[in-house]
Amino acid sequence: MLELSIFNQQIAIAGQVLQGETEKPISGAIIEIIEMPEKFRDILSLKVLQYGSQWEKMSERPDRKMTSIDGYFYFTNLPAGEYILEVSLPKSQTRYHKVTTTAKVSAPVNGKQPTAMAEIVLTPTGIKGIITDANDPKKFIANAKIYISDSGESAISDQKGKYLLIELESPASGQRIMTVIVSATGYQQVSQSLKIQRGQVISSQNFALPSK
Repeated sequence: MLELSIFNQQIAIAGQVLQGETEKPISGAIIEIIEMPEKFRDILSLKVLQYGSQWEKMSERPDRKMTSIDGYFYFTNLPAGEYILEVSLPKSQTRYHKVTTTAKVSAPVNGKQPTAMAEIVLTPTGIKGIITDANDPKKFIANAKIYISDSGESAISDQKGKYLLIELESPASGQRIMTVIVSATGYQQVSQSLKIQRGQVISSQNFALPSK
């Protein structure tokens, strides 16, 4: 858990980035302030002059932070006002959609600045559902393999037939057309063509397998 006091006058915005389906913390996400009060913009202009060509290469800046292993981040010494944060995952940018959120920084009270807290969810591209026996819909199929044709993207169903196939490759705009194939021991293989957009999880994408 992030160890900080919400009354710490140095910390203006703090939060955690979570994965939309598993709710697990995401490390290595980039949080960047893309809209800000004029006073902070002036501060950044001076920083740009100070760092020169190195500025754009910096992963950690007054206006840009990276989440730690537990998904937490924080910004310090921000003037009061409204900020818009853009969150992305550079190492998996083709598998997650960028999101934005607003944080309002308050002026110090009795010399202490309250911290604006933000919980941010990044939704991966993917599909999920249940695998059942075509002859007995109440019978769940465990250990079925769900995979995308011509790629290494795959998942295995659990004891209740549930599967979650996420972090799929997807275009920045438009749709990806893919063929989903499902197979299991003692059953016939089935396939289905799907269209999916980045940052979308298709729910209830169920499959019923005929026995051999």
